[in-house]
Amino acid sequence: MEHELDYLESRVAALIARLHELDAQNSRLAAALGESLRDNAELKFALEETRHRVAALMERLPKEEEA
Repeated sequence: MEHELDYLESRVAALIARLHELDAQNSRLAAALGESLRDNAELKFALEETRHRVAALMERLPKEEEA
């Protein structure tokens, strides 16, 4: 009986340790996701701004005469 309790105690301790590892990993992944989402938003904004600038430049190009 004592051996079984020792075994269970070691398993619970291992599970608690794993839980702490997963919690830390989850925190790191959440931070990385937040950073990636911010980067993505910035890139989308820059892309949209570039599209508008290109469209404005294209409007300034001389029009081809229709034949």
